[in-house]
Amino acid sequence: MKIIKILSILLLSFIVMPSCEESEDVVTGVEGGLVELLNPSINYVVGNSGPYNCSVKVYQGKVKTTKVEIYKSFTSVGKTSEEVLFKTIDLNKPETSIESFSFSFNDLIAGLTLDGSPLPDKDGDYQIGDYWKFRFVSLNSLGNVVQQSKVTKVTVATRFAGRYKFIEGEYWRIGVLSSAGDYWFDEYLFESIDAKTYKMNGLSAWLDNELYFQIEEDGTITYPAEWNGVSQTLNGQPLITCELNLSDLTHVNCGSSNYVIKDDVNGKDRLIMSFGYYTAGSGPREFYQVMEKIVD
Repeated sequence: MKIIKILSILLLSFIVMPSCEESEDVVTGVEGGLVELLNPSINYVVGNSGPYNCSVKVYQGKVKTTKVEIYKSFTSVGKTSEEVLFKTIDLNKPETSIESFSFSFNDLIAGLTLDGSPLPDKDGDYQIGDYWKFRFVSLNSLGNVVQQSKVTKVTVATRFAGRYKFIEGEYWRIGVLSSAGDYWFDEYLFESIDAKTYKMNGLSAWLDNELYFQIEEDGTITYPAEWNGVSQTLNGQPLITCELNLSDLTHVNCGSSNYVIKDDVNGKDRLIMSFGYYTAGSGPREFYQVMEKIVD
């Protein structure tokens, strides 16, 4: 009798389903209502009002996705605006599809207020790191509302922030060539910190490292010895640069490196970088890399 009661309770729990659901991080594609974000991070470059593009993959199954609603909000220095409906994608497609939409600076600021005032209408008035957030909500053919678990952030950035692919490079360990490029991964993220400072996430094969560098007005790349009052290190050892430690960086093209090649046609800017770190009692580790900005 107890077993029958337990089975009855379990059966009832499957029959009584909530009308509002939350999507899983792992998209299986077996149920309508699931939306995969293809652009979870977009840089809004000051001075380029758009248009920018955002794409999502809308999954269809026995249960169909009939609509995707996109809500937007804005955050600056810990303060967040109200959230408003930004766009609606109506769907009448039996198969999984890629859906895209474009937006401009004026689209981003329209209808939003912060501290009771409309958002500034000049992009130069925003701080690096301010961001708009797109939240995605879908409706499926069962009438259920599915809150997607991930969001897209459109972050105020500068020209050279973004995803970069590795083109070529060398790693020298105590004067011996240890890698001619095979230590690097295909892609790295470079983030804007302020008007000229960037953070490189990952050092060759060591993805837990980060390096702050600066791009000057003339296109040269420099590396501050400290950031936020803390000395820069790589793999826990002191940073060395062509400017300050030339005798320790004899293999990585210091005389023809640390500059930017701008691509004003396709946006595929290249960063030519040389730097390293010094291990006491051992010697220098030298890095040379060419990174190219990925344009979606």
